[in-house]
Amino acid sequence: MDGSLNRVRTLLAGGKPDRMPHFDLLPNDAVLRHFRGGTEVGIGDDRAGIEAIAKATDASRWSYWSPTEPYTEILPDGRRKLWERWTVWDDPRPPLTPEAYAAEARRSLEDIRKRLRRPFVTADEERYRDELEKRGWFGPDYYYVGLGDCPQLMDSWVSFGLETFCGYLADCEEAVDEVLEANTLRACAWADGLPANDPYDMLFIGEDIAFNNAPMFSPKWLERHYFPRLKRVIDRFHARGKKILFHSDGDLNLIMDGLVGAGIDALNPIDVNAGMVLRDLHRRYPRLVFFGGIDVARLLPFGTPQEIRDTVVRAIEDTEGRILVGSSTEVGNSVPLANYLAMREAVISYRP
Repeated sequence: MDGSLNRVRTLLAGGKPDRMPHFDLLPNDAVLRHFRGGTEVGIGDDRAGIEAIAKATDASRWSYWSPTEPYTEILPDGRRKLWERWTVWDDPRPPLTPEAYAAEARRSLEDIRKRLRRPFVTADEERYRDELEKRGWFGPDYYYVGLGDCPQLMDSWVSFGLETFCGYLADCEEAVDEVLEANTLRACAWADGLPANDPYDMLFIGEDIAFNNAPMFSPKWLERHYFPRLKRVIDRFHARGKKILFHSDGDLNLIMDGLVGAGIDALNPIDVNAGMVLRDLHRRYPRLVFFGGIDVARLLPFGTPQEIRDTVVRAIEDTEGRILVGSSTEVGNSVPLANYLAMREAVISYRP
């Protein structure tokens, strides 16, 4: 949309934009078709998907830009990778004994230390180059949040499954610490290795670390082992002039002090069904910017357009405009087109 880049930058700098900006992810066939004038986004047609998203929103981040033909891929280790229309899932790795996990953790830490004896050049990474190309498809007047690196606590538990990972926390906590340290060293090098002409103002760090009623891990454990490492990474990004958008679903209330203390600049997606209350969060952390905040589990799929419009206005006023309004994760196919359009129109018609 016209003026998106300056609009988002103005809000993030604490100013008043010409209107409220809209941030979202749109894996929704009807929404994409609407913003393409009635033409479907075909399988794997990322450019068409991105063109539709750029018309619908002011800002977005990495996601699936176009649908995938569902199929099952068998990975080299025999696990399945399940490609669905708008998402992908890997089977968890088979459990290792605590001894084998600890040995693997030591190797990971040794390997990254050896690798970092040479300068780390982030622009040489395929992931970075691919995202940079896709960012260009949004056009120069769009606010795109780049994908950053982090301590990867989420990857650590997802790769084995949460139950097995918690077993490692109980049986070989030092090894878990070594995995997080290896990831942190790499993330710091990734930040330091960004090219001088890197175009991103803000980078996205995704770490799902909470259930719907509490953090997944003890706040005390996170305070000792995770937040200091997250702060090390964020400090390196800040030194490069980057803001950080942190993402986790679930109820983060008990660990918000740790996240804010680590230096996050913005929070996404604000899981309102998990007890994340925008008014309370803004009162506690008035400098924090919020991305999301509109319930996508119940309200957007099943609410009326007027209920949605009222909720958008309340979200903006409860945060005194410190928000890029969007869904509380992504606008999937369960959301009717009319309801998405009601949210979008309420956002872009609001004048701060």
